[in-house]
Amino acid sequence: MIKNIALFFSQARENFTTTGAIAPSSPSLGRAITWPLGLRSSNPIRVLEVGPGTGAFTSRILEHLRPGDRFEIYELNARFCRYLRQTLPFERLLSKGIECRLYNADVRSISAGLQFDYIVCSLPFNNFEPELVTEILAVLIDRLAAQGVLSYFEYNLSHEFKSKFLKPQDRQRMIAVGRVVRAFIDRHQVGYRQVWLNLPPARARYCRKDVTV
Repeated sequence: MIKNIALFFSQARENFTTTGAIAPSSPSLGRAITWPLGLRSSNPIRVLEVGPGTGAFTSRILEHLRPGDRFEIYELNARFCRYLRQTLPFERLLSKGIECRLYNADVRSISAGLQFDYIVCSLPFNNFEPELVTEILAVLIDRLAAQGVLSYFEYNLSHEFKSKFLKPQDRQRMIAVGRVVRAFIDRHQVGYRQVWLNLPPARARYCRKDVTV
């Protein structure tokens, strides 16, 4: 646990653009993000996690997996990826009939033919360029199965708070990202949960490919 936290903070300092958070996600946020998996059917499912960091949500996802399930993880940060390779119980999962694969790669490299029943995303969209956010969201919703659920979170008032400390060009970038995310929410969100027990407080959002499904 101590090693987990130390690694998180070291990478938050060195790679804030791709890490984004100021502290590891809380168990309360983990439960909220993985809540849709608790509604799964008895049939085998395919799960994708994007940007797991040190695995705060990964352990919660594992609790929902059953024999026949497939779990794919994409982490761009090499140090986080090495940590996950050392700590995830790959052999134990395989012995239970659960296929788990970890990729040190960009989520945009996922094959267009793959479809996932559940996607959990922890990428810090507010730190990216709006064009990149648009591209990533398009990939995620395209890889989501027809009746699948995409879960991701955003910090409360992050736009308002950060904008007070940003240079004008960064403030405009963040405003543009906010518009991209808002358009995505308006089109795909089917619900959300407010999580106060997190630093900072956050909102878990649930989205579908087609909100009428």
